[in-house]
Amino acid sequence: MVILVKRFGQLGNRLFLFAHLVANATEHCYALANPSFGNYAVYFEATASNNFGGLPVQVHVLARPALDRYLAKLLSMVQHPKVFGWLQRLQGWLPGRRRLPQLMYLDDAQTFDLNEHGYLRAARERVVLLHGWCFRDRTNISKHAPLIRDLFRLVEPHRQAVDALVQKCRAHADVLVGVHLRRGDYATFNNGKYYYDNATYARVMRELQAQFPQPERVAFVLCSDEPLDLSAFAGLPVHLANNHVVEDLYTLAASDYVVGPPSSYSMWASFYGQVPLLHLETAEQPVPLAQFRVFTDE
Repeated sequence: MVILVKRFGQLGNRLFLFAHLVANATEHCYALANPSFGNYAVYFEATASNNFGGLPVQVHVLARPALDRYLAKLLSMVQHPKVFGWLQRLQGWLPGRRRLPQLMYLDDAQTFDLNEHGYLRAARERVVLLHGWCFRDRTNISKHAPLIRDLFRLVEPHRQAVDALVQKCRAHADVLVGVHLRRGDYATFNNGKYYYDNATYARVMRELQAQFPQPERVAFVLCSDEPLDLSAFAGLPVHLANNHVVEDLYTLAASDYVVGPPSSYSMWASFYGQVPLLHLETAEQPVPLAQFRVFTDE
């Protein structure tokens, strides 16, 4: 059994890590638990019910949530790399050490291929504790993408809210462009490199609008983690998203195009909805439609 023992990043990062692990566990038939996904579990059908359609995958390790919380606290004690190193050395000293969990730690710069033979053997034979973000199965993520999309469908109340908003946006539009205005932590992330102002997004939207034939009506749905001054988008057909972390994400996934700064949030929207995406690497970047691509994470 494989257990992911640490939270990494926000929703987009955790969805991709879980998706790669699900793809790998499905392909190679081993049990997987991801208690680190717990605070987002209520939003998705499989994780909310802890029912992955017969797959040996679960959010909770133990049957009772209270016990699972105690387990999470215990696992948190081994999250520091120095503690991991000490436990790994301990395993080499103790008799019967193969019965102890195997500990796998990645730092931020490392990537691990989940199809590595030694990992798969350990996953089937013992408990493996994973600590790291870039555990990836780029071979099988596309193969099992339909399954992943099914497992990570929104629960009905949030799905209905997204459907109602998208229907409203499309009522007078032939093309819907999802605009991810990432603010919040981007004010300081990478020295604010991707913290674009409203004028930048308005320029991008007008450039996109101009690329569609005149008879086609284009609308924009704005997804932001900060309040927006709509006067900055005067003359553009804009709609505000619901300002909910998963509803905004799946609104982007239901659009025809997605644009925004580099972020795993918009990458998941592109992957899940199979929607062409373009990341804005600079505020002045042109946005030709020919450069939009569906993100597959292969």
